[in-house]
Amino acid sequence: MRNRTSFGWFAGVAVLSVACSESALYGPGGGAGAGGGPGASSVASGGTAASGGEAPATTSSEASSGVGGAPPMLYDPDQDGPYATTEGDAKFTVAATKHEVPIHYAHPVSGPDAGPFPVVVFGHGFNLPPKQYYSYVRRLATFGYVAMTVDYPTAFLGNSHVENAKDLIAGLDWASSDPTVAAIADAQNAGASGHSLGGKLAVLAAAADPRVKASLTLDPVDGATACSLQDCPDATNLLPLAIPLGFVGETTDAAGFQPCAPAAVNFATFFTAATAPSLSVEVLGASHMAFLDDMAGCGLSCNFCQKSQVDSAVVGALSRAMMVAFYERYLKGRVAYDAFLTGAEAQARYVDTGLAKILAK
Repeated sequence: MRNRTSFGWFAGVAVLSVACSESALYGPGGGAGAGGGPGASSVASGGTAASGGEAPATTSSEASSGVGGAPPMLYDPDQDGPYATTEGDAKFTVAATKHEVPIHYAHPVSGPDAGPFPVVVFGHGFNLPPKQYYSYVRRLATFGYVAMTVDYPTAFLGNSHVENAKDLIAGLDWASSDPTVAAIADAQNAGASGHSLGGKLAVLAAAADPRVKASLTLDPVDGATACSLQDCPDATNLLPLAIPLGFVGETTDAAGFQPCAPAAVNFATFFTAATAPSLSVEVLGASHMAFLDDMAGCGLSCNFCQKSQVDSAVVGALSRAMMVAFYERYLKGRVAYDAFLTGAEAQARYVDTGLAKILAK
């Protein structure tokens, strides 16, 4: 087994990480473990949304300055960040589609700075309720983001993914104009995320709107049922995009009688079509629905997919941490968060424990 230094190879994929062996970065390492465990002692715990408190933190090595010219604090993305937050609900009509779209949002109310904060929109899976993803917007808000789920309509017939993507984009318009958040929202520096169908829509939104500067999606599926290519185009055909892209996914549901994330259109196909910088995180043994907040309350939709071999709480913890680290890195330019994406922290928490396989370009 060869050792790699700053760059390695795997089917033409470069490794952006600290020196490690090929097997250590690209596949499971030693003993079993749960994701989201405690990190190295140099990583600080954040506060909580309830208390708004800030735990002591160490500084990162990045160049940008914090208070008094010191480097900014580096908070653990596997825990709530240093901002106290609030949540709310709103509804608006999207001019381009005429859809009445409810949203659930969260944003900071106090913390290390007053903003403005990047905006992140999150798209739900096919016929899945947006409340299944509230933990993602809450975690982002505690790190200094205006984040929201967008509830576009889905049905077995008469779908338009193009229109759904416009509904998702309209969340940025709402953030720019609504009196509740407009003063603290920077919709010109936005992220687009989503799960399953919502992941595909996030990529469509990123391709259509230059305000989206980065996109990380959860087990995106580039498929369509009873829908024309005009209304439901393949998102991978629009790749590569000139922005950072991340894909967290699984292969448990890649095959079978009725695969929920078929291999021909799963997260790996998005990563293959993307160019640098891009990230692929395969959660080993996870199922398509394990990214939800509450699989027990999922109902019939979850029964059609494979049973996850990994606790959904573990999958969710990894996914939230990756989402925060990705946007801290690419919307805020905090290079030190590479440690949680492809570096030492990701290695120790996810790869060495056998939870995930991580690839990067």
